[in-house]
Amino acid sequence: MARYKIGSQRSGVFRKTQKEKKRRFKRKYILYIFAAWILANVLLFLAREYISNYYFSTQLPALSPENYKRILIFAPHCDDETLSSAGVIQKALAGGSRIKVVVMTNGDGFTRAAGQNFGKIRLKPEDYIRFGYLRQNETIHALEDLGVDRKDIIFLGYPDRGLRYLWEKYFDSKVSYFNSLTRTFHSPYSNSYEKNVQYKGVNVVRNIESIIKSFAPDLIIYPYSRDQHPDHWATSAFVKFTILKMGYKCEQWQYLVHRGDWPTPFGRHPDMFLVPPFKLAFTDTNWYQVMLDDFMIEKKTNSISDYHSQMKVMRGFLEAFVRQNELFAKVDDIIARKYQGDDLFSSKYIIMKEPTHDIWSIIFEKGADIDSIYAAHDSRNIYIGIKMAGSAKRLIGYYLHIRAFKDQKYLGRMYIQISGSKMKSEKNMTTPQFSLENSKFKRNKNYMMVTLPKKDLQNPNMLFLSLRTEFLGRQLDRSAWKVVLLK
Repeated sequence: MARYKIGSQRSGVFRKTQKEKKRRFKRKYILYIFAAWILANVLLFLAREYISNYYFSTQLPALSPENYKRILIFAPHCDDETLSSAGVIQKALAGGSRIKVVVMTNGDGFTRAAGQNFGKIRLKPEDYIRFGYLRQNETIHALEDLGVDRKDIIFLGYPDRGLRYLWEKYFDSKVSYFNSLTRTFHSPYSNSYEKNVQYKGVNVVRNIESIIKSFAPDLIIYPYSRDQHPDHWATSAFVKFTILKMGYKCEQWQYLVHRGDWPTPFGRHPDMFLVPPFKLAFTDTNWYQVMLDDFMIEKKTNSISDYHSQMKVMRGFLEAFVRQNELFAKVDDIIARKYQGDDLFSSKYIIMKEPTHDIWSIIFEKGADIDSIYAAHDSRNIYIGIKMAGSAKRLIGYYLHIRAFKDQKYLGRMYIQISGSKMKSEKNMTTPQFSLENSKFKRNKNYMMVTLPKKDLQNPNMLFLSLRTEFLGRQLDRSAWKVVLLK
């Protein structure tokens, strides 16, 4: 009896060991497959980027900044103007042009860089402000090295990491945005373009409009609308909105700084070219380049090195912009077709094609991945179609932000939230005279259609719009801001 029990125990242990080995083998097998999948995707990404570098460098048409007399450059942070346009600045100044640079924020919200520069873990509000002045001085030195006069550098003093909120939530609100780092509702900098300016979007627009009127540029350079950094796309939206509001006519170039791992590879590669990220190369954007000679490349390198506070924490990224060229985009306004009562999601009504599967956080949630946007109109209504890469989910919030104009007169804005089968407007982001009361909404899998009566938007003939998706307050995807003409 005793032997039988012992044998049974050994047999049970043996079977248990075999099962455990099988489970371990399965886990290892799954891990190996996952690691191989990641490696394959990384190699595919690198191969695609290198191939596109070779291909697009020979295909991009050239721009000539020296053909413009007064060039106005907008930078979200101290250093963006040098990364994007150091070569343009050199070429334009050599050709007798005048350059003016407007820096939206002082880059004082970069906590890691501020902490490393001051040797502190815990930073006080005065440390962030001191860091803002430090970054201003770096910009002055960098631009003076390129030949820009100090008097042609303007610091607006708006909150770093806060421009998105000024554009969306605090545009025309009664209260100002509160910068939790500097602990202020207004610019604490003595050299801001407008001293003690309150953190509101309308003030940003007023400052930009004042600068454009006084300088009268024939070329305005500002961030690309599909830049993934909130301060960058918000700067793009502010500048474009102001141009629309003024009805100002000039050439417009947009530059890209933040888009995933772009530019590939990091580090200094002066023999390579800046080319558009593969996913952005086939959108509604026309890409161009400004070629640099060896002397210009060397001066750009030296100017970038003036940003000591940034070189300490992101040298590889900054030096990746030292290439044979500088990259710029042009995005045309689009005319919405008259609606014929047919399929709104046919190709003739498309106004915006967005890159899909380009952000890691939405690869596995296609319902949040924006594919394309459609628009049409008739005598009574405006029709907006939204197509997602996958079936739209109830837990995902879809936010359609519309700013309406009539003959360059700004009418107001509306922020529409779509959740499940319901559509509502955000009260703090809706112009009082705009209404959703007579609007209609349809949804079918990955398609959504919004019908807006023109009279409820004060009969606009131009829209400036964008769509974003989010989950539990976290943004997942966002489209470009697009000008749609209702003719």
